Amino acid sequence: MRERCVGCAAEFDAIEGPIHRYMASSPACWSNYGELLGALAVQPDMMQSRLYCVDAYAVQHPGTPNPQAIQSVAVHLLNMYGYLIRGLPVTPPRLAGHKGAFRWLTPPVKPATRTVRDMPISGDAGAIAAASKAWVEAVWAAWAEHHTQIVAWHEVYAVG
Repeated sequence: MRERCVGCAAEFDAIEGPIHRYMASSPACWSNYGELLGALAVQPDMMQSRLYCVDAYAVQHPGTPNPQAIQSVAVHLLNMYGYLIRGLPVTPPRLAGHKGAFRWLTPPVKPATRTVRDMPISGDAGAIAAASKAWVEAVWAAWAEHHTQIVAWHEVYAVG
């Protein structure tokens, strides 16, 4: 039996299993993501790709309007804006005074054109890097209606 992930809309073989406590996903999607992160963690030259994947997955699986989900989506979108648009290093964002500062951003109606399913788990480092960059770019593009808000937040809360 197949099931569609409630977060990214990718289809997976249905499985029983855990999901993230505040991100919305199917158990199979969450499992696939865990396998991907595990594979990237053992490859030291894949840190940038790993960060792309973390940002893309978190934003594609926003959950419901609760404080943790709101902050998670905002911080990951801010991170994407920093490295995709501003050309900042691909690192976790440095933010000041942001606790409770963000509001819920309604997820896009049309999902991104790429998901965790499009990521190779192993193989050529160049192919993995290209796939992770394409994924994060697709997710950023899907959230276009909120780009103005992300820019405004970046101007207020980004440090350095």
